[in-house]
Amino acid sequence: MSNRQRTSEIVRDVVVFVTGAVLVASTVWLPVQGDQEVTGAILVLGILAASTALWAIGSSSRQSHWTHVGLGLLLAVSPALMVFPSGLLAADLFAIVGGLVIAAMGALGVLASRRAPITSQVIATSDDRTGVRI
Repeated sequence: MSNRQRTSEIVRDVVVFVTGAVLVASTVWLPVQGDQEVTGAILVLGILAASTALWAIGSSSRQSHWTHVGLGLLLAVSPALMVFPSGLLAADLFAIVGGLVIAAMGALGVLASRRAPITSQVIATSDDRTGVRI
């Protein structure tokens, strides 16, 4: 993987981390009138997004892209799946926009990993395997 590709990947993961951190922090001041299911969903999915972003930054696994797509889509549809009460437009928007950002970063990662050329590296030559030195 080239330095440019790795930098792009880290930027995408940082965007996911920041989005997850904003979602977690938003649960403190979102006006949900004590509705713990709404804040709980946003909190848990925000923590999962931030955690997977940190995992992705620290590893070379490409599974994080699909994880971000799944978490993002789950977060984006959570207002409909969990039937957030009416009047919680701010919570709905945070969940939908945050989910779409996370899913988009994951989708960009999936597309980038499919376009990346696969390079090979010579590990051993026939001389190394036979033990004959010239």
